[in-house]
Amino acid sequence: MRRGFIPFMRAHGQRPGPGQRPKTAGALAGGAAGLLAIPMLELSRAAESLGLALAAEDWQIRALYVGIAVLAGLGYGGLFQRAAADRRGGWLFGISYGFLLWMLGPITLLQMLLGRPLATGTAAIGILAANLLSGLILGLLFRPAHRVVRRSLERRSLASTQDVTPRAAEQSYGR
Repeated sequence: MRRGFIPFMRAHGQRPGPGQRPKTAGALAGGAAGLLAIPMLELSRAAESLGLALAAEDWQIRALYVGIAVLAGLGYGGLFQRAAADRRGGWLFGISYGFLLWMLGPITLLQMLLGRPLATGTAAIGILAANLLSGLILGLLFRPAHRVVRRSLERRSLASTQDVTPRAAEQSYGR
């Protein structure tokens, strides 16, 4: 049984191959997910509550949220690696990851640092909804983002193999 389990685990997330960049794909998908979740923060007035709690302006809250989403996507790609690109389970990995980040970030860490709740009422629900939505979008966009990253790597690799003439080398590296 052990012999059958190890190849299964290698095929489902353990080690990405040389052409795979799960952290880069996660960062791209995380940035998009953060941008798409901002309206949820606005509708629930959670952005306003965050601005008051953190003494920051609206644009700073948006930039902070997207920046954290990029870092969260980077962590998502690093944690789940190839399993994050699963067609059937990517959304579930994403929404679970969004819930985990909500529990660790605004609920635990920020309340501990501030000494009071970050948000209450509708704003608190809005933060939860934004994190769940962001995680869901992250899980759904990871696979297409990974495809974009792989195509970019393939184009770069193809371009580098075509320019092996001495003239191209001089232009790239100087004389």
